[in-house]
Amino acid sequence: MSSPLQNRLVGTLILVALAVIIIPDVLDGEKKEPVEPMETIPLKPAVEEQLQKPETLSDTTVAEPVTVEEASSNVEKTADEAASVQEDSNVQAPPREPAEFAVDGKAWVIQLGAFSQEDSVKRLISQLQAKGFAAYSQETSGGSLIRVLVGPDTSKTELEKQLTPLKELTGLEGKVITYRP
Repeated sequence: MSSPLQNRLVGTLILVALAVIIIPDVLDGEKKEPVEPMETIPLKPAVEEQLQKPETLSDTTVAEPVTVEEASSNVEKTADEAASVQEDSNVQAPPREPAEFAVDGKAWVIQLGAFSQEDSVKRLISQLQAKGFAAYSQETSGGSLIRVLVGPDTSKTELEKQLTPLKELTGLEGKVITYRP
């Protein structure tokens, strides 16, 4: 059997182990665990009854005729029909004051036309660039036409100011479209 000395040593070791484990926990004080705020998700959104019920029309309601404006025909000129830039004209690109614009990711260009003859497009672009316009060309997705574009710019109003001088120079009706690089 075991001697009384061994019993006392084992008992002492057990008491010391319990003291090492329990005393720091007791002396540590009140423990606070951070609680994250939780929001509950509603099971069913509240729907106003007004939106579900259709309005009833009275018999005295008279329908007014709707006038539809005729859309102007947007027939693109070909490169042969488009007038070349008047060299003797003193029309220049409008001067632009540097200004800061809020960058919202949108940019605009002026599309002057879509043409099939590459040499006339290059000539038109070089003439526009000589007059101070930021002109360039871009092939259409089909590849059969080449678009003549002026820009891009983050200010749509600045490009709209250039439409009149461009029409005086080329005789082409330009339109402001969204820039897609």
